[in-house]
Amino acid sequence: MKRFLFIIFFIALPVWLNCGRPKEKGPSVEEIQQIFWHSPEEELKPTRWDTGDTTVTNEDRLELFLPAVEGLGGGYFGVGSIQNFILAAWARSEYIWLMDFTKIVVAANRIHIAFMKNAPTKEEYRALWQLDSAVKANEIIEKEYGNREDIAFIKQAYKTSGPYLRNSLKNFDKLVARRKFATYLSDQSQYEYIRSLALQNRIRPLKGDLTVGTTVTGIAEAAKKMGITFRIIYFSNAEEYFGSYPAGFRNAFVQMPVDDKTLLVRTIAFRRDKFRWAADSELSTDRGFHYNLMPFQLFQQKIDPALPGKIDVRDLFQEAVIDPRDYGISYIGYTPSDKPFAERIR
Repeated sequence: MKRFLFIIFFIALPVWLNCGRPKEKGPSVEEIQQIFWHSPEEELKPTRWDTGDTTVTNEDRLELFLPAVEGLGGGYFGVGSIQNFILAAWARSEYIWLMDFTKIVVAANRIHIAFMKNAPTKEEYRALWQLDSAVKANEIIEKEYGNREDIAFIKQAYKTSGPYLRNSLKNFDKLVARRKFATYLSDQSQYEYIRSLALQNRIRPLKGDLTVGTTVTGIAEAAKKMGITFRIIYFSNAEEYFGSYPAGFRNAFVQMPVDDKTLLVRTIAFRRDKFRWAADSELSTDRGFHYNLMPFQLFQQKIDPALPGKIDVRDLFQEAVIDPRDYGISYIGYTPSDKPFAERIR
C-alpha cells in the first residue's frame, strides 16, 4: 500500500508543483493579425519592370519543386506573382508574405486575394480575369480596396495585367495536361486551401526590395513574434541581377526564423551549358530556367555578414549537384538521396 501511495505521489508531484504557476501564453489570434499586417514596408519608386508581363510567371516547370515542398507548412516568403500561390498551396503554408519591388505586382497580388475571397470555386476565380467579367471584377476590387488611396492604381493594374494573366492561365492548362500535375488553378481542393488563407487574412502583399532589406527585416521580426518558422523562401531568379549579395540583403535574411526543413527555392538562367534549362520551361517565353533547391540554414551560413569578402549566387552554384534523373533541377548542400530530404525528393 505504501509503495502504491508513493507512486501516486511521485506522479502527482509535478502537477502539484506547477499548478500555481501562471501558464505562458502566446499571442492571441487578434495580436497575431496585428503583428502580421503592421510590419514596416518600403516605399517603391517606378521601375522599368512596372509592366503587365511581370504580374505573371514564366517559370513553367514549377512542379519540379513539388516533391520537396509538399506539405512543409510553416511560413512562406516569396517575390513575384501567381507562382507563389501555386507553391504555397502545395506546401500548405500557414502564413504568406508576398513582397515585390514593382508596384504593379503588389497591386496584382491584392487583386488575386480579393478575387479568392469572393469566388468560391477556381472556375469563378479564373473567370474574374476574363474580359466579360470586368464589371464584376471592378466591383469586387472596389468593395475590398475602395478605402485605399491607391484604388485607382489597383484598378489600372487589373486592366494592365489581364491579357498576360489570361495567356498565363492557358499555358498552365497546357502544362498540367502535358506534365500531369495539379495547381490551385486546376484543382478545387488546392484552390479552397489557398482561398481559406485569403479569407483568414493570412496572405499579405508588401512593397519591398530584396537588396534593401527593410521590409524583409520587418517580416523576420514579425514572424518571430507570431511564432512562425519559415519553411519556403522563394527568390525566383532575382539573385542573378544582384552581382554580389548587398549588405541590406545579407543583414535581413540571416534574421529569418527557419529550421532544418526550410528550403530556398530559386530559378536561374545563367550557365546554360552546365545548368540546362528544364524541358518545357520555355513554353510561355523564349527564356527557360534551371530550377534549384538549397537548405536555407546553409544559405544563411554562406551569406553571414560577419564573413569577409563578397559572395554571389554563382559562387553558390559551384557546389550544385544536378539531378541525374532530371537535368533541369539541381541541389546545393545535399543530393536527392541525402537525409533529411530524401523522403521529400521524388
